[in-house]
Amino acid sequence: MGLNLIFFSLNSMIKGYVLSNHVNDALRIFHQMDVVYNCPPNSFSYDYLIHGLCAQGRTDNARELCDEMKQKSFVPSARSYNSLVNALALGGGVEEAMSSLWEMIEKQRLVDLITYRTVLDEMCRRGRVEEAMKLLKELQDKDLVDGHTYRKLQHVFEDDLDDSNNRKHLRVYTDYSTILWNFKDSIVLGATCKNFSMIELLVSKEVVSPTPPGSSQAR
Repeated sequence: MGLNLIFFSLNSMIKGYVLSNHVNDALRIFHQMDVVYNCPPNSFSYDYLIHGLCAQGRTDNARELCDEMKQKSFVPSARSYNSLVNALALGGGVEEAMSSLWEMIEKQRLVDLITYRTVLDEMCRRGRVEEAMKLLKELQDKDLVDGHTYRKLQHVFEDDLDDSNNRKHLRVYTDYSTILWNFKDSIVLGATCKNFSMIELLVSKEVVSPTPPGSSQAR
């Protein structure tokens, strides 16, 4: 079995375990990649796990993996960043969420509407409405949100203030379920854990040669 196929198989198992909500099994495969299969985790390996951990509310673990990923000169994907920013904000770490938000913008990763809304909602929920409005204005001034997105986010403020009669804390629309990933393109979609175990067994029986010079990562 070629090295690229090994990478693809292992990353597919990680992705499939995350899809089936067996993140610990995904972590097991992740930690075995280098020592057992001689295939160090690549950026896709990290991305799948960061999202899965965030979806389970295991934000500290996700943040640690994200830091480790960046130390290895990998840049998290837009999905990883959006998942992490959402999870940090929902967990009460608004400052850290804002820091990660600006970091992903600096890395030219696309911020989605849910992420912007979550950060702004959580700021408002903690009585920081004026700061939230200033942030939205700054995003517009820097052309980071288009007119349509700006108006939708502005309407969130207006609707919340109207519905709550100007109370300090605004309603929160977003929960951890909004950052669940769409894994429809996974080759292991719908596979059972038993299937994954069989794939692991097949992969483990292959002798993996050291990474050849110039070989590319496989998803």
